[in-house]
Amino acid sequence: MTKNRSKGIQQAFWLAALMMGAVASVCAMPSPVAAKDNAAASREEMVLIPAGKFIFGKAGKQKEVDLPAFKIDKFEVTNKQYAKFNLDHKYDPGLDNLPVTMVSQIDARTHCEALDKRLPSEEEWEKAARGPDGRMYPWGNKFDPTAAVTSETDFGAYPPHPLQGGSRKKGVSPYGVMDMAGNVWEWTNSNDGRYFVLKGGSFFEDRDYATTTSRLISIPNDSKDYVGFRCVKDVK
Repeated sequence: MTKNRSKGIQQAFWLAALMMGAVASVCAMPSPVAAKDNAAASREEMVLIPAGKFIFGKAGKQKEVDLPAFKIDKFEVTNKQYAKFNLDHKYDPGLDNLPVTMVSQIDARTHCEALDKRLPSEEEWEKAARGPDGRMYPWGNKFDPTAAVTSETDFGAYPPHPLQGGSRKKGVSPYGVMDMAGNVWEWTNSNDGRYFVLKGGSFFEDRDYATTTSRLISIPNDSKDYVGFRCVKDVK
C-alpha cells in the first residue's frame, strides 16, 4: 500500500463525509446539538440475533448450525468509537463516523474486550448477515449495487473508499444489521491455526467478495486500509 494511495483515500473520506453531512443538514435541519447526540447514540446500538439454526457456508458445503442468542453491533466500529479507548488513533476531521481501518485482529479484539464485548465467530457473523434462510447477500440472492459499497460503486472522481455506516439502507440484513456486504472487511475470532477469518468484502473488491459466505484469512497482527471490525456480546 503506497503512501500516495493512502493519502488519496483519506482525502476522499473527508470529502465524502462532508458531502454526506451537508445533505443530511439540508434534508432534516435538526438542531446541531441534537443531531450530534442522536448520531452518537445510534452508533452504539446493538442488534439481538435470536437463538436457533441457520444455513452456514457456501453452496455445496452448506450445513445447519445452531447458535445461542447474541447481540452484534449494528454498525462497524467507527474512528470516533475506536479513539475513545485508543488515544494514539488519529484521523482527519470529519471522519468520526466512518469505519476505523488499519486495525489488526489483536487490536480489534482488545477494543471489544474493553467494552465487555468480543469479536464474533465466523458463524455468528454469517448468521447476523444472512439470516436463517441461507441467502447470498444480506438483502437476498441477487446483487444490488445500491445496497453495498464495493469496487462497483460509483465514487465519481475519488478513489474507492468506505462510506459512513448505514449509508446503504437497502443493504440491511434480515435482523437489522448494516453494512455486512462491502464497505470494509471485518475481523472475526475464528481461526485456522495462525490465520484468522475476515468476512464481508470491502470497497476494494467486487460483488463476488461481498457475499455472506465470502471470507479471507490473515495473520492477527496484519492491518489494511480496507479492514475494520464490529463486536458482539453474549446474551445472559
